[in-house]
Amino acid sequence: MMHKHIHPKRQTGSSLLEVMVSISILGILAAVAVPSMVDWVKDVRLASQSDMLVSALNTARLEAIKRRSNMTVCPKPTGTSATSCSTSVTDWSSGWLVNDTSSKVLEFLVQRGITVSTGGSATSVVFNPTLGSAQSAATFTLCISGHKQHQVAVALSGRVSKTVTTTVCS
Repeated sequence: MMHKHIHPKRQTGSSLLEVMVSISILGILAAVAVPSMVDWVKDVRLASQSDMLVSALNTARLEAIKRRSNMTVCPKPTGTSATSCSTSVTDWSSGWLVNDTSSKVLEFLVQRGITVSTGGSATSVVFNPTLGSAQSAATFTLCISGHKQHQVAVALSGRVSKTVTTTVCS
């Protein structure tokens, strides 16, 4: 006589306890990941903005050589659609313009929460047509509170460089 082994029905799925534990673990991981994700986004925004400033300065330098005339990078007046540089504006936090002697060539805006300052309150950076040399050296500091400063420097030769300092913005 053959005996059949009867197997109890196998359950598929998860119990309520297993689901609750999984959700708890996911919640803990999300609580840890979200703050660092916010910091990462701010770091990327700051790096992007400093790269845009480097790009604007390099574009002005190359255009000065190409057009054989001075090119100016200057702060954009707050809340206006100005197309030319003003010697009275010193706040770069609204953005900047790239101008030739007669009109605006490019306009750049600064993202919210980023401050842009210059050493000595520079009102503009002018590139000469001779090898794109700058008429005066300038240093820009870009900051988001709680993050490392980004500095963009323009040498008298016209060379533009960017560094991330160890100084944390306040």
